[in-house]
Amino acid sequence: MDEHRRPGFDLAVWDFDGVLNVNPGGEIFPWVARLDRDVGVPPESFRAFLRRPGQAREVLKGDADLLARLERWIDREGHAISAADFLEHWLTADDRPDPEAVEWLAAHGGRKVVGTNNPPARARYIRERTPVGRLIEAVFASGEIGVAKPDPGFFAAIEDWSGLAPARLLLIDDSAENCAAAARRGWRAFRFDPATRHRLPEVLGLCG
Repeated sequence: MDEHRRPGFDLAVWDFDGVLNVNPGGEIFPWVARLDRDVGVPPESFRAFLRRPGQAREVLKGDADLLARLERWIDREGHAISAADFLEHWLTADDRPDPEAVEWLAAHGGRKVVGTNNPPARARYIRERTPVGRLIEAVFASGEIGVAKPDPGFFAAIEDWSGLAPARLLLIDDSAENCAAAARRGWRAFRFDPATRHRLPEVLGLCG
């Protein structure tokens, strides 16, 4: 890479959902509306499961096992599907890569990891079953490290693993709050959204 094109960071930390994985129209879990047709589960039953107070935070931080929570919900509701099969449907239905973003990830020849708020099951899926997993060094998931963005501990875990100074790290994230938290630690941060995404190749040193 020519010196004038060399980006000013040594490790790019890519968010997954909303960056490398598409949320159509910004909607989380768009596939839930089809649950009754796809797996015979009323969508509102699952939405009620998702709304259980504190559950999302517990699962995302690794304080609760997602499969065990699904088993209890399915047993209580009497749905005719196993928790393991429901989780498999969830993981595959949520697999919606952004082709352009993944292409930029592949084209960037520098070091890169995924940093995401996700439970361990989703982290394993990303690592083992998506094209992204084959392009990166590691997946840092909140459910595995025990702390979620924008908590400073999430960023500290990546700093400790990489051995890099904060100024040599770049966060690519669709959340303004996460970008602001990274910037407060001295990271570079790129807010990825429909209005800014076209500038990412330049930030990664892919232009010119």
